[in-house]
Amino acid sequence: MPAAGSRQKLQTLARPERGAATTLQIGFVPLIDAAPLIAAQVLGYFADEGLTVTLDRQIGWGNIRDKLTFGQLQAAHALLGMPLYSALGREWFSEPLLAVMNLGCGADAITFSQRLIGAGITGANSLAAWRRRSRGDMPQAIAHVFDCSVHHYLLRMWLAAGEVDVERDARLCVLPPPQVARHMAKGYLDGFCCGEPWNSLAARERTGRIVAVTSDIIPSHPDKVLAVNQRWANAHPELVKPLVRAILRGMQFCSDAANLSRVVEVLAAPQHIGVDATVIDESLRSGSRWRGFDTANGFPSVTHHAWYAAEMTRWRHLSPDGDIPELARRCVSARAFREAAASLGIDCPDTDEPAMRLRNGFFTIESSSNAAATKCPLAAVV
Repeated sequence: MPAAGSRQKLQTLARPERGAATTLQIGFVPLIDAAPLIAAQVLGYFADEGLTVTLDRQIGWGNIRDKLTFGQLQAAHALLGMPLYSALGREWFSEPLLAVMNLGCGADAITFSQRLIGAGITGANSLAAWRRRSRGDMPQAIAHVFDCSVHHYLLRMWLAAGEVDVERDARLCVLPPPQVARHMAKGYLDGFCCGEPWNSLAARERTGRIVAVTSDIIPSHPDKVLAVNQRWANAHPELVKPLVRAILRGMQFCSDAANLSRVVEVLAAPQHIGVDATVIDESLRSGSRWRGFDTANGFPSVTHHAWYAAEMTRWRHLSPDGDIPELARRCVSARAFREAAASLGIDCPDTDEPAMRLRNGFFTIESSSNAAATKCPLAAVV
């Protein structure tokens, strides 16, 4: 992040030629990957752009969906799959949403309960072996955060790679991120796939252990986006660029190791994530290899949405007869990001459809009609 003098210069350049500041309601769920939005608010980057922003903390993704859909929020920290589900009109998404930037990459993990760890189950392979020995037992309850989350499909990929029959040997369920560690502590869950700091909290409280990080499943995988209501964006196109620019500056701040203590302090505040600062600090320090706020991870790639649709097809949650590239292109608008990035000297891909790196090889928009293209060997991580 630039020094104070440079920051003042940036603020001068950033301030739009408008009169009164424009008020926006922006939603977020208490997760570390909301940090760029929170930093943009606390450090005054939204104000620099002539925007008066209220950050609206939500318990879970259903609230984000509903409030974006009905216009109570103009923008939100959102799941990658939300614009896609809105394009499909699924799960009560009745208004189209657009992803206008990514909010970093990685940031998720899979945590098993101490009950499983105590039984020697430390990964998907050992879970599969244990299930084969105990066919009469009830399948393990493993939570993810929403059906249209990346967590849902990364969890399925990881379990399947360890030869766990996802439909028979696991009961996948949905819980809001702030509730997963508490439900595991009470014995209601055998595992969960969630963003931080909730994995680190379970580990710190000795109710669970992190058994996999999702960036070992797919490196630098997309996760959260900044989503806007398309109707609102069409009515206020002049506001999207300053909104994105402020959050890009938040990403710059959060990605600078020199700012770690300040990021921890801000995220730990009750109105933001609201857990002990030591948990936030531990999560950020130990998790540095599996999360990235670097602005290079901020570009809203059409390919990410095509990959997500291909995963849905692979698991028979989407008809293989659809036009995945066309569907993915309806989910993304990169124009504001390109303009905001250019003003900050941040490079963007040459195309809105850059290849997405997998464990072995790449996923491309051309391969998106073949759901099998998303399969990759995971023996090293299960």
